[in-house]
Amino acid sequence: MNTTPVFQKSYDFYKQLYINLRQIPKRDRFTWGEKCDEMAICLIKSIAESEFSQPQQKRLLLKDASRTVDLLKIYIRLGFELRILDQKKYISIQNELQEIGKMLGGWIKSV
Repeated sequence: MNTTPVFQKSYDFYKQLYINLRQIPKRDRFTWGEKCDEMAICLIKSIAESEFSQPQQKRLLLKDASRTVDLLKIYIRLGFELRILDQKKYISIQNELQEIGKMLGGWIKSV
């Protein structure tokens, strides 16, 4: 399957996030973790749908994906501040989200 770089990046991000979420305490996994998981899946879905849509719809889907990245950044920061994530995981996840956000921003501008 031939995919865009931002799709592959978000796909790889989800795999890493999933591994990290399995390692957090159960009470956090089924509240905060589940919400992060849900948003990451929505991000992948929006990007995948935009790859095959018309330019007008593509722009809306990409903006939705960009909003999802921004929300994920907030949730990840909250997880760090609540000590659900350690600093190393927090920085790694935030860097990935920053890169995905930049890629989405570039794609939105080109549409």
